[in-house]
Amino acid sequence: MGRGEICSNCRRDAKVCLNCKFYDRHANGECLESQAELVKDKEKSNFCDWFQSKSVSGISPSEKAINPLDQLFGKSVQPKQKSKLEEELEAFFKKK
Repeated sequence: MGRGEICSNCRRDAKVCLNCKFYDRHANGECLESQAELVKDKEKSNFCDWFQSKSVSGISPSEKAINPLDQLFGKSVQPKQKSKLEEELEAFFKKK
């Protein structure tokens, strides 16, 4: 991904720390990559050579946090069922 890439949905910079798989607000310099240079503004485009785009999974952050806890404490993990409205919207906006 190039430094000048822009998100087609929100028109913001795409190559930013917040979109990188190494970004972790609890890590030193908020980055898990130990060799990366410090980037002060995590919301602006930068020249980091370690940037790797996060994979988008369709699972909300709250579900990502709850599922491991459910597994740990023995609750069965069920994938979220789509409502009829969600299915209709997907069918309507599906690319042909």
